[in-house]
Amino acid sequence: MATNPEALTIRGVWSNSPDITVQAARQETASSLVLPPVTTGTSEDYMKGLALAVSRAYATDPLHLLFLSEKLPSDGSSEPLSPESIRQMTYDSAMARLAAKIHHGAFVAEAAGFSAVACWEPESIYEKPRADMNAEAIKATRPIYAEFLEKLQPVRKKHLWPVADRMSRGRFWHLCLMARDPTVPHVEGAVRALIVPFMKKFTSADQDEGPLPVWLEAGSERARAVYAHFGFREVGVWEVRGIKTWGMIYTGKPERQERQFPG
Repeated sequence: MATNPEALTIRGVWSNSPDITVQAARQETASSLVLPPVTTGTSEDYMKGLALAVSRAYATDPLHLLFLSEKLPSDGSSEPLSPESIRQMTYDSAMARLAAKIHHGAFVAEAAGFSAVACWEPESIYEKPRADMNAEAIKATRPIYAEFLEKLQPVRKKHLWPVADRMSRGRFWHLCLMARDPTVPHVEGAVRALIVPFMKKFTSADQDEGPLPVWLEAGSERARAVYAHFGFREVGVWEVRGIKTWGMIYTGKPERQERQFPG
């Protein structure tokens, strides 16, 4: 799916990416909240910034640790991983994932000096999955992640595919990585700044290509609650080895009014 520069014009966002058109800055607000500055890019520095945030924020995340466990020797010969080893493995994995996503047209957005970072990826329901997202292709080497993908697919088919087909000829935006770096001072509104302006733009009828739905997977109750505050609607849930994930969608017409969340 090609990235349309006009579709990525976000007011108040400064872009270092040639694929993103910048308009004059304008503060977005949620109630009385003034959002912090946001920049976007596709360079290695942006990839490293997101990978570092993910490595620090996901260090104790149950779903992430479950996926990480299948990258260890299966004979039990390895010692328990140290926190440093977990962070390094997470960083390396995130960099590999981001390289594939950037090649596919994704971009990284950061708020308040990488206090919070996210990756937005354009996708289409008619595209074949990449090799790293193909359950059959990775089943032998990554059975847990393959199980996750196999359970994700029917939720997407039921709840995302009809919407994307009707709204945008199968195209949609995927919020595929999101992290708030715990080592960087908290900046109020940083998470909101990476989500709300983009989801509103992507679903706007003012785009030349028309509105596109937005999809994400929430890997925890906390994440699900945050995204629901911003207007995402939960459409399905699946479980892998006792850990739940929620599929969520935003079409520009949330079922209930967005409630204030400082982000």
